[in-house]
Amino acid sequence: MMSISEVRKMTKQALKGNWGLAIGGIALAYVILAAVSMLNFIPVLGTIAYYVFAGPFMIGATWFFLAISRQEKPEIGYLFSGFKTFGRNLLAAVLVFVFTFLWSLLFLIPGIIKSFSYSQTFMILRDDPNISPLDAITESRHRMNGHKGRLFGLVLSYVWVFFIPVIIMMILAIVAMATTAMFDYGYHSYSYDYYSSMPDMSPVFVLVFVLGYFLMAAVLFGLAIWIYPQVLIACAVFYDDLYASTGTFGGGDTDLQAPEDDTTFGAIPPAEPEAPHFENKTWGSESMVKPDAPTASPESEETPPADAPSIEETQNDTISETVRPSQPEQSVEQKNDDEQK
Repeated sequence: MMSISEVRKMTKQALKGNWGLAIGGIALAYVILAAVSMLNFIPVLGTIAYYVFAGPFMIGATWFFLAISRQEKPEIGYLFSGFKTFGRNLLAAVLVFVFTFLWSLLFLIPGIIKSFSYSQTFMILRDDPNISPLDAITESRHRMNGHKGRLFGLVLSYVWVFFIPVIIMMILAIVAMATTAMFDYGYHSYSYDYYSSMPDMSPVFVLVFVLGYFLMAAVLFGLAIWIYPQVLIACAVFYDDLYASTGTFGGGDTDLQAPEDDTTFGAIPPAEPEAPHFENKTWGSESMVKPDAPTASPESEETPPADAPSIEETQNDTISETVRPSQPEQSVEQKNDDEQK
Protein backbone atom coordinates (compact mmCIF):
# COMPACT_ATOMS: atom_id res chain seq x y z
CA MET A 1 0.00 0.00 0.00
CA MET A 2 1.06 3.59 -0.62
CA SER A 3 2.47 5.71 2.16
CA ILE A 4 1.07 9.12 3.09
CA SER A 5 3.75 10.91 1.06
CA GLU A 6 2.96 8.76 -1.98
CA VAL A 7 -0.76 9.52 -1.66
CA ARG A 8 0.02 13.25 -1.49
CA LYS A 9 2.17 12.93 -4.60
CA MET A 10 -0.64 11.16 -6.47
CA THR A 11 -3.02 13.91 -5.32
CA LYS A 12 -0.81 16.59 -6.86
CA GLN A 13 -0.66 14.67 -10.12
CA ALA A 14 -4.46 14.32 -10.18
CA LEU A 15 -4.88 18.08 -9.66
CA LYS A 16 -2.59 19.05 -12.53
CA GLY A 17 -4.83 20.75 -15.06
CA ASN A 18 -7.85 20.31 -12.77
CA TRP A 19 -7.24 23.03 -10.17
CA GLY A 20 -9.86 25.35 -11.67
CA LEU A 21 -12.45 22.58 -11.76
CA ALA A 22 -11.67 21.49 -8.19
CA ILE A 23 -11.68 25.01 -6.70
CA GLY A 24 -14.80 25.97 -8.66
CA GLY A 25 -16.57 22.82 -7.48
CA ILE A 26 -15.75 23.32 -3.80
CA ALA A 27 -16.62 27.05 -3.91
CA LEU A 28 -19.97 26.30 -5.55
CA ALA A 29 -20.64 23.61 -2.95
CA TYR A 30 -19.95 26.10 -0.12
CA VAL A 31 -22.26 28.70 -1.65
CA ILE A 32 -25.09 26.20 -2.19
CA LEU A 33 -24.84 24.78 1.32
CA ALA A 34 -24.68 28.28 2.81
CA ALA A 35 -27.81 29.27 0.90
CA VAL A 36 -29.69 26.12 1.90
CA SER A 37 -28.60 26.55 5.52
CA MET A 38 -30.91 29.57 5.67
CA LEU A 39 -33.72 27.02 5.98
CA ASN A 40 -32.51 26.31 9.52
CA PHE A 41 -34.25 29.50 10.64
CA ILE A 42 -37.53 27.70 10.02
CA PRO A 43 -38.19 25.61 13.15
CA VAL A 44 -38.05 21.82 12.74
CA LEU A 45 -39.19 21.66 9.11
CA GLY A 46 -36.37 23.90 7.93
CA THR A 47 -33.76 21.76 9.68
CA ILE A 48 -35.24 18.57 8.23
CA ALA A 49 -35.32 20.10 4.74
CA TYR A 50 -31.68 21.16 5.06
CA TYR A 51 -30.45 17.68 5.96
CA VAL A 52 -32.64 16.05 3.31
CA PHE A 53 -30.88 18.22 0.71
CA ALA A 54 -27.39 18.20 2.25
CA GLY A 55 -27.08 14.39 2.46
CA PRO A 56 -27.37 13.52 -1.26
CA PHE A 57 -25.60 16.75 -2.21
CA MET A 58 -22.51 15.89 -0.13
CA ILE A 59 -22.51 12.39 -1.65
CA GLY A 60 -22.57 13.96 -5.11
CA ALA A 61 -19.66 16.24 -4.14
CA THR A 62 -17.71 13.17 -2.98
CA TRP A 63 -18.36 11.46 -6.32
CA PHE A 64 -17.31 14.64 -8.14
CA PHE A 65 -13.85 14.65 -6.54
CA LEU A 66 -13.51 10.89 -6.93
CA ALA A 67 -14.05 11.39 -10.68
CA ILE A 68 -11.37 14.12 -10.71
CA SER A 69 -8.87 11.81 -8.99
CA ARG A 70 -9.51 9.21 -11.72
CA GLN A 71 -8.97 11.78 -14.49
CA GLU A 72 -12.57 11.43 -15.72
CA LYS A 73 -12.97 15.20 -16.29
CA PRO A 74 -16.47 15.55 -14.78
CA GLU A 75 -18.69 18.53 -15.50
CA ILE A 76 -19.61 20.93 -12.72
CA GLY A 77 -23.15 19.58 -12.80
CA TYR A 78 -21.84 16.26 -11.54
CA LEU A 79 -22.01 17.80 -8.05
CA PHE A 80 -25.73 16.99 -8.13
CA SER A 81 -25.25 13.36 -9.22
CA GLY A 82 -26.22 12.18 -5.73
CA PHE A 83 -29.84 13.07 -6.46
CA LYS A 84 -30.11 10.47 -9.26
CA THR A 85 -30.58 7.75 -6.64
CA PHE A 86 -32.07 10.07 -4.06
CA GLY A 87 -33.68 7.57 -1.68
CA ARG A 88 -30.66 5.26 -1.53
CA ASN A 89 -28.18 8.07 -0.95
CA LEU A 90 -30.39 9.83 1.59
CA LEU A 91 -30.73 6.61 3.58
CA ALA A 92 -26.95 6.10 3.50
CA ALA A 93 -26.30 9.66 4.71
CA VAL A 94 -28.88 9.28 7.51
CA LEU A 95 -27.43 5.94 8.66
CA VAL A 96 -23.87 7.27 8.71
CA PHE A 97 -24.99 10.33 10.68
CA VAL A 98 -27.02 8.31 13.19
CA PHE A 99 -24.31 5.69 13.77
CA THR A 100 -21.62 8.34 14.22
CA PHE A 101 -23.83 10.34 16.57
CA LEU A 102 -24.61 7.31 18.71
CA TRP A 103 -20.92 6.46 19.02
CA SER A 104 -20.18 10.09 19.92
CA LEU A 105 -22.44 9.74 22.96
CA LEU A 106 -19.75 7.50 24.48
CA PHE A 107 -17.39 10.54 24.39
CA LEU A 108 -16.04 12.35 21.38
CA ILE A 109 -13.17 10.01 20.47
CA PRO A 110 -15.28 6.91 19.64
CA GLY A 111 -17.37 9.07 17.30
CA ILE A 112 -14.24 10.31 15.51
CA ILE A 113 -12.93 6.77 15.16
CA LYS A 114 -16.23 5.55 13.72
CA SER A 115 -16.38 8.46 11.30
CA PHE A 116 -13.16 7.12 9.76
CA SER A 117 -14.64 3.61 9.72
CA TYR A 118 -17.61 4.86 7.67
CA SER A 119 -15.51 7.15 5.44
CA GLN A 120 -15.56 4.82 2.41
CA THR A 121 -19.34 4.37 2.32
CA PHE A 122 -20.23 7.09 -0.20
CA MET A 123 -17.52 6.06 -2.68
CA ILE A 124 -18.56 2.41 -2.42
CA LEU A 125 -22.10 3.49 -3.37
CA ARG A 126 -20.74 5.01 -6.58
CA ASP A 127 -18.70 1.99 -7.63
CA ASP A 128 -21.42 -0.55 -6.77
CA PRO A 129 -24.87 0.75 -7.80
CA ASN A 130 -26.55 -2.45 -6.58
CA ILE A 131 -25.25 -2.44 -3.01
CA SER A 132 -27.56 -1.39 -0.19
CA PRO A 133 -26.62 1.49 2.13
CA LEU A 134 -26.24 -0.81 5.14
CA ASP A 135 -24.00 -3.22 3.18
CA ALA A 136 -21.91 -0.28 1.99
CA ILE A 137 -21.38 0.80 5.60
CA THR A 138 -20.44 -2.76 6.56
CA GLU A 139 -17.97 -3.03 3.70
CA SER A 140 -16.45 0.32 4.63
CA ARG A 141 -15.88 -0.95 8.16
CA HIS A 142 -14.22 -4.12 6.84
CA ARG A 143 -11.92 -2.23 4.51
CA MET A 144 -10.87 0.28 7.15
CA ASN A 145 -9.81 -2.35 9.68
CA GLY A 146 -6.23 -1.45 10.52
CA HIS A 147 -6.21 1.63 8.23
CA LYS A 148 -8.06 4.29 10.24
CA GLY A 149 -4.84 5.68 11.70
CA ARG A 150 -3.28 5.99 8.25
CA LEU A 151 -6.29 7.95 6.94
CA PHE A 152 -6.23 10.16 10.04
CA GLY A 153 -2.56 10.93 9.44
CA LEU A 154 -3.28 11.72 5.78
CA VAL A 155 -6.05 14.19 6.66
CA LEU A 156 -3.96 15.74 9.44
CA SER A 157 -1.08 16.34 7.01
CA TYR A 158 -3.37 18.78 5.16
CA VAL A 159 -5.54 20.41 7.83
CA TRP A 160 -2.80 21.30 10.30
CA VAL A 161 -2.45 24.71 8.58
CA PHE A 162 -5.95 25.61 9.84
CA PHE A 163 -4.53 25.69 13.35
CA ILE A 164 -2.49 28.84 12.58
CA PRO A 165 -5.39 31.28 12.00
CA VAL A 166 -7.38 29.61 14.78
CA ILE A 167 -4.52 30.21 17.22
CA ILE A 168 -4.26 33.84 16.05
CA MET A 169 -8.00 34.33 16.62
CA MET A 170 -7.66 32.85 20.11
CA ILE A 171 -4.80 35.25 20.87
CA LEU A 172 -6.88 38.20 19.66
CA ALA A 173 -9.74 37.13 21.89
CA ILE A 174 -7.41 36.87 24.90
CA VAL A 175 -5.97 40.33 24.19
CA ALA A 176 -9.46 41.81 23.87
CA MET A 177 -10.57 40.30 27.17
CA ALA A 178 -7.37 41.41 28.90
CA THR A 179 -7.75 44.96 27.58
CA THR A 180 -11.34 45.16 28.73
CA ALA A 181 -10.33 43.93 32.19
CA MET A 182 -7.53 46.52 32.44
CA PHE A 183 -9.81 49.43 31.58
CA ASP A 184 -12.41 48.18 34.02
CA TYR A 185 -9.79 47.89 36.75
CA GLY A 186 -8.46 51.37 36.02
CA TYR A 187 -11.93 52.87 36.11
CA HIS A 188 -12.58 51.52 39.60
CA SER A 189 -9.04 52.09 40.99
CA TYR A 190 -8.34 55.70 40.07
CA SER A 191 -10.32 58.84 40.56
CA TYR A 192 -12.78 60.03 37.99
CA ASP A 193 -10.60 63.03 37.09
CA TYR A 194 -7.58 60.83 36.42
CA TYR A 195 -9.52 58.33 34.39
CA SER A 196 -11.32 61.01 32.39
CA SER A 197 -8.01 62.62 31.48
CA MET A 198 -6.78 59.35 29.87
CA PRO A 199 -7.62 58.82 26.22
CA ASP A 200 -10.31 56.20 25.67
CA MET A 201 -8.61 53.43 23.68
CA SER A 202 -11.44 50.91 23.89
CA PRO A 203 -12.87 51.76 20.41
CA VAL A 204 -9.42 51.22 18.92
CA PHE A 205 -9.07 47.81 20.53
CA VAL A 206 -12.56 46.84 19.46
CA LEU A 207 -11.81 47.88 15.89
CA VAL A 208 -8.54 45.92 15.85
CA PHE A 209 -10.29 42.93 17.31
CA VAL A 210 -13.10 43.00 14.72
CA LEU A 211 -10.75 43.56 11.80
CA GLY A 212 -8.48 40.78 13.02
CA TYR A 213 -11.40 38.38 13.24
CA PHE A 214 -12.62 39.24 9.77
CA LEU A 215 -9.11 38.86 8.41
CA MET A 216 -8.65 35.45 10.02
CA ALA A 217 -12.08 34.37 8.79
CA ALA A 218 -11.06 35.33 5.26
CA VAL A 219 -7.82 33.38 5.68
CA LEU A 220 -9.75 30.36 6.90
CA PHE A 221 -12.09 30.57 3.90
CA GLY A 222 -9.13 30.83 1.50
CA LEU A 223 -7.41 27.88 3.13
CA ALA A 224 -10.62 25.87 2.90
CA ILE A 225 -10.95 26.65 -0.83
CA TRP A 226 -7.32 25.62 -1.39
CA ILE A 227 -6.93 22.67 1.00
CA TYR A 228 -10.33 21.00 1.11
CA PRO A 229 -10.22 19.92 -2.57
CA GLN A 230 -6.83 18.34 -1.87
CA VAL A 231 -8.25 16.52 1.15
CA LEU A 232 -11.18 15.13 -0.86
CA ILE A 233 -8.98 14.00 -3.75
CA ALA A 234 -6.42 12.53 -1.34
CA CYS A 235 -9.22 10.53 0.30
CA ALA A 236 -10.30 9.35 -3.17
CA VAL A 237 -6.74 8.22 -3.95
CA PHE A 238 -6.64 6.51 -0.56
CA TYR A 239 -9.91 4.75 -1.40
CA ASP A 240 -8.62 3.39 -4.73
CA ASP A 241 -5.38 2.24 -3.11
CA LEU A 242 -7.31 0.60 -0.26
CA TYR A 243 -9.62 -1.20 -2.70
CA ALA A 244 -6.63 -2.47 -4.70
CA SER A 245 -5.13 -3.87 -1.49
CA THR A 246 -8.18 -5.27 0.29
CA GLY A 247 -10.83 -5.74 -2.39
CA THR A 248 -14.33 -6.39 -1.13
CA PHE A 249 -15.40 -7.89 2.19
CA GLY A 250 -12.55 -9.27 4.28
CA GLY A 251 -10.37 -6.34 5.32
CA GLY A 252 -7.20 -7.43 3.54
CA ASP A 253 -7.38 -11.17 4.16
CA THR A 254 -4.81 -12.98 2.11
CA ASP A 255 -6.25 -16.45 2.75
CA LEU A 256 -9.10 -15.97 0.31
CA GLN A 257 -9.16 -18.68 -2.33
CA ALA A 258 -8.64 -17.67 -5.92
CA PRO A 259 -11.40 -18.46 -8.44
CA GLU A 260 -11.13 -21.80 -10.16
CA ASP A 261 -11.33 -20.33 -13.64
CA ASP A 262 -8.74 -17.57 -13.75
CA THR A 263 -9.33 -16.97 -17.45
CA THR A 264 -12.41 -14.92 -16.59
CA PHE A 265 -10.14 -12.33 -15.03
CA GLY A 266 -7.67 -12.26 -17.90
CA ALA A 267 -5.05 -14.31 -16.12
CA ILE A 268 -2.74 -16.69 -17.97
CA PRO A 269 -3.46 -20.29 -16.97
CA PRO A 270 -0.54 -22.01 -15.27
CA ALA A 271 1.57 -24.32 -17.43
CA GLU A 272 1.31 -28.04 -16.82
CA PRO A 273 4.30 -29.54 -15.00
CA GLU A 274 6.69 -31.46 -17.21
CA ALA A 275 7.36 -35.14 -16.60
CA PRO A 276 10.65 -35.93 -14.89
CA HIS A 277 13.47 -36.66 -17.29
CA PHE A 278 16.15 -39.23 -16.60
CA GLU A 279 19.15 -39.53 -18.85
CA ASN A 280 20.07 -43.15 -17.99
CA LYS A 281 16.97 -45.24 -17.60
CA THR A 282 17.37 -48.73 -16.20
CA TRP A 283 13.99 -50.11 -17.19
CA GLY A 284 12.57 -51.25 -20.54
CA SER A 285 14.29 -53.38 -23.15
CA GLU A 286 14.77 -50.49 -25.52
CA SER A 287 16.22 -48.18 -22.94
CA MET A 288 18.59 -50.62 -21.27
CA VAL A 289 22.12 -49.40 -21.04
CA LYS A 290 24.40 -52.19 -22.31
CA PRO A 291 27.44 -52.74 -20.15
CA ASP A 292 30.78 -52.23 -21.79
CA ALA A 293 32.72 -55.38 -22.74
CA PRO A 294 35.63 -56.04 -20.40
CA THR A 295 38.97 -55.21 -21.91
CA ALA A 296 41.70 -57.81 -21.56
CA SER A 297 44.90 -56.79 -19.95
CA PRO A 298 48.13 -57.30 -21.87
CA GLU A 299 49.39 -59.82 -19.28
CA SER A 300 46.47 -62.18 -19.93
CA GLU A 301 47.08 -62.24 -23.68
CA GLU A 302 49.64 -65.12 -23.67
CA THR A 303 49.90 -67.54 -26.57
CA PRO A 304 49.22 -71.17 -25.60
CA PRO A 305 51.83 -73.89 -26.49
CA ALA A 306 51.61 -75.59 -29.85
CA ASP A 307 50.87 -79.12 -28.52
CA ALA A 308 48.19 -77.89 -26.13
CA PRO A 309 44.69 -78.91 -27.12
CA SER A 310 42.39 -76.28 -28.22
CA ILE A 311 39.45 -75.20 -26.15
CA GLU A 312 36.95 -76.79 -28.55
CA GLU A 313 38.72 -80.17 -28.49
CA THR A 314 38.81 -80.14 -24.75
CA GLN A 315 35.14 -79.41 -24.59
CA ASN A 316 34.36 -82.19 -27.14
CA ASP A 317 36.40 -84.77 -25.21
CA THR A 318 34.71 -83.81 -22.03
CA ILE A 319 31.28 -83.97 -23.61
CA SER A 320 32.02 -87.31 -25.41
CA GLU A 321 33.18 -88.92 -22.21
CA THR A 322 30.17 -87.81 -20.33
CA VAL A 323 27.71 -88.70 -23.07
CA ARG A 324 29.35 -92.01 -24.32
CA PRO A 325 27.75 -95.12 -22.66
CA SER A 326 30.08 -97.11 -20.50
CA GLN A 327 31.07 -100.73 -21.71
CA PRO A 328 31.18 -103.66 -19.27
CA GLU A 329 34.68 -104.91 -18.42
CA GLN A 330 35.62 -108.54 -19.38
CA SER A 331 36.31 -110.97 -16.59
CA VAL A 332 39.75 -112.69 -16.11
CA GLU A 333 38.44 -116.19 -16.97
CA GLN A 334 37.12 -115.17 -20.36
CA LYS A 335 40.51 -113.65 -21.19
CA ASN A 336 42.35 -116.93 -20.40
CA ASP A 337 39.94 -118.97 -22.59
CA ASP A 338 40.55 -116.70 -25.47
CA GLU A 339 44.34 -117.03 -25.12
CA GLN A 340 44.21 -120.83 -25.14
CA LYS A 341 42.17 -120.93 -28.32
